Amino acid sequence: MKNNIALGLMMATMIGSGFPASHADESELLRFARSSAIIAGGAQYCKADEDMIDEFVTKAEARLAILAKDDYEKVLGKLEFKNVLAGAAAREPAEGCNAFVAGFEESVRLAR
Repeated sequence: MKNNIALGLMMATMIGSGFPASHADESELLRFARSSAIIAGGAQYCKADEDMIDEFVTKAEARLAILAKDDYEKVLGKLEFKNVLAGAAAREPAEGCNAFVAGFEESVRLAR
């Protein structure tokens, strides 16, 4: 899971790192929305640092906006993110909260 956290953070932070804002197909948009929401939901469930959760969510939402081709896809991406986030925040990550939070917070710090 630590690799998934790092990958999600890497994708979320690409927006500010000079990578081109190439448009994604809908499935890439939805995949990113789901994976980043699962990470954010796990962080919420495990009560990770709120500022780090907010930082991650802000970067993920910004990346979703860049991946979207139009306003419809922006709404679709946000809805998918919010729906998956609600479910993911209701259950403990598979590796347990101690391991998840340590990996999440380390990855957020490294992505700065």
